[in-house]
Amino acid sequence: MKIKKEKNNLKIEFEYDPILVQKIRQIPGRKFNPKKKIWTVPIANIKEVVDILTPDGFQLSYNVAKLYDKKAKEKRKIKRILDNKYKESEIKLLKETNLPFFDFQKKGVAFLTIVKSGLLGDEPGLGKTMQSMGTVLITDSFPCLIICPNTLKYQWYEEIKKWLPDKSCIIIGGTKKQRKEQWKETADFCIMNYELLNRDLKDIKKKKWESIISDESTRISNPRTQQSKNIKKIKANRRIAMTGTPLNNTVNDLWNIIDFCQSGSLGSYWHFTEQYCIKDRWGSVTGYKNLPELKEKLYSLMIRRKKEEVLDDLPDKLCETIYLEYDKEEQQIYNAIKNEIIEELKEYELDTVLNDKFLSNAIVKMIRLRQASCSFELVSKHTYSVKFDALNELLTDILHDSSKVIIFTTFKKMANILNNKLKRYNPLLFTGDTEQEDRNKIVKLFNAVNKHKVLIMTEAGSHGLNLQSANYIVHYDLPWSLSKVEQREGRAHRIGQKNKLTIFKLIVKNTIDEYILKVLHNKQKTSDDLLERKKVRKIKLSKHDVKKILNLD
Repeated sequence: MKIKKEKNNLKIEFEYDPILVQKIRQIPGRKFNPKKKIWTVPIANIKEVVDILTPDGFQLSYNVAKLYDKKAKEKRKIKRILDNKYKESEIKLLKETNLPFFDFQKKGVAFLTIVKSGLLGDEPGLGKTMQSMGTVLITDSFPCLIICPNTLKYQWYEEIKKWLPDKSCIIIGGTKKQRKEQWKETADFCIMNYELLNRDLKDIKKKKWESIISDESTRISNPRTQQSKNIKKIKANRRIAMTGTPLNNTVNDLWNIIDFCQSGSLGSYWHFTEQYCIKDRWGSVTGYKNLPELKEKLYSLMIRRKKEEVLDDLPDKLCETIYLEYDKEEQQIYNAIKNEIIEELKEYELDTVLNDKFLSNAIVKMIRLRQASCSFELVSKHTYSVKFDALNELLTDILHDSSKVIIFTTFKKMANILNNKLKRYNPLLFTGDTEQEDRNKIVKLFNAVNKHKVLIMTEAGSHGLNLQSANYIVHYDLPWSLSKVEQREGRAHRIGQKNKLTIFKLIVKNTIDEYILKVLHNKQKTSDDLLERKKVRKIKLSKHDVKKILNLD
């Protein structure tokens, strides 16, 4: 009975024994080859293999024994770094750089250097870009492929040119023919957007990459998308995933991101969901289990720090929820829209297997309710908005001297309405229609010119922008996703912020606004439990949430 190393796997050889087979089935990522009659396990899970099988007499090859000792030393070093019990020599950078690291960023670089491939999950605003660039530089992992949302390509380019001016950098874009020529160029950094994974995969795979950085890696959290599958087909010696919101909506969002970093380390997706997710009879995730075990596995795969943990000089966020109420006529309009949706959904048997179809249709239709809670102008001829009146009053109170505010809304039409109604503040508008060359100009104007008191943004501006001049953020409406809320706030609450930042959430009572706030609160508790090493609580978001919003329960 032997355990050998074969490329990136451990090969397990033994004569058939049902007891041993049962033990091997406990190991994440194990696979059985029926032709060769051998089991293989990713090297990332060497500890589980050795700990489970050696007590039964399995012999380790010299290479496996050496690798096991090396991994054990690495894990002890990682533990010392993450537990703040490290020696100065363990976070010392391997060579001098011009990058102005904070101490916590040096720890992040040390972590990524040790694990080789892992997830950098620091909160938005803590300089993940700097840490990943530093890791690539220190380990000399060039060429490096950076994959990011389209809106961040130029942000990456500017950061590289600013801090690593001696390194060559190209942005991939344009027509298919232009991109084909660009892929032939040699550069230390190549920057591309996620959409090109499906269009240019053949050209990407032709190049030999030493490292890959996946920025805003929640883009690959769904393992079923072609984009997520393609990014794993690109070979590289070092893989770094970056996201300020590693737990996007559900715990299982983590699986594919970690699998991109270290394939097989959390087993197959099926094994992962069976081990850590509670499902209803339709297969939908309703809760979680074994989270302490999952946290232990994540310990050496990801590093995450919160602002209050690492930056004493970063102002605290002050959060305030402003509750509003419709008058009788407004409530009647809102209820009429809700009743229209109920009528449109009556064809579905809500408690049968068609419930999933009901849910997907209802979520689309309920966009009207979210729009109504912003302003009836988005869904009808009525132009009155209790929420805008509250915003107008709030801005009168908070905007004075050098104070500035960012107002976020999900809807482009609402952003345009706000832009027209708030002209006295010389507002700046940032939506998906904003041209790339205008984006940096808007950011500079807002940060540098005092007369521009208000910046109105849709989700198009929630990634990668540095807007530290803002004193206030107003969520005119809330997205369903906790990660989007954090991304919005991370635009101002980040390194370089010198002001005390106050966050306002405008919530119309007895509407979908209030329910979204409740959902986000539950998601926050799950995120804290899993990622912040607190006592685990279980939550269960029912499939009847939609019915409750529509008052059908």
